[in-house]
Formats: sequence, C-alpha cells, structure tokens
Amino acid sequence: MSCDIKSIKKRADFVNLSKKGVASPQKGLILQAISSIDKSNNKFIRFGVTATKKIGNAVVRNKCKRKLRALAKEVLVLYAKENSDYVLIARKATFERNISLLKSDLINALKEIKHIKQGL
Repeated sequence: MSCDIKSIKKRADFVNLSKKGVASPQKGLILQAISSIDKSNNKFIRFGVTATKKIGNAVVRNKCKRKLRALAKEVLVLYAKENSDYVLIARKATFERNISLLKSDLINALKEIKHIKQGL
C-alpha cells in the first residue's frame, strides 16, 4: 500500500511540531517529527523544509531547501512512519554536504527518534 506524501505549508503546523515533537540533530540537518492521530484510513506523510538566515544568504538557503526537499521525497516515502509530520531544518553544513551523506543523516535521525518503518 502506497503512502501519500504532502507538504506542510502553515506556520502553525511548523510551530506545533517544534513545540510538541521530537528532534534529532545531525551533522547536515535537524529532523523534527510528530505522529498524527488520524481516525480515517488515509495513509500520509507530511513534511516541511526550513532554512534560517543564520546559514547564509538567499541563494544558500534556497539551495539547501531544494536539497532537503529532494531528499525528503526520496527517503521519507521509503523509511518514515505513516501518519506522521516531519520538518527538515537546514544547517550551515547542509550547503556543502554531499547528498549521500545527507541521506544517511536523515536515516540516522529517523532511527534515533524511532520514526522508522517496522521491518527495516
């Protein structure tokens, strides 16, 4: 059964996740996660990406966000728990870090917060 992947767009969802969710800082990114309670039978994963001005100018921030979005779409579908929300936060190292290292950072973060699919 396939899982639907959606974007988090509202600031309130980002704030709720940062206050009530769990976080796992890694070298290339920070992952925040929270499980959603969904009574319906829909299976979904929602994710958001953010980069603060601390990591660099607009060009650097946008490049980091593009990397993290591509990474999230590739990794979260395979490894993330269904009916959960995730936020990937860029760090200064994200810009220079190789995509394969970022992928391992994300997988390690999922393992650390125990938000990885069972059987993997």
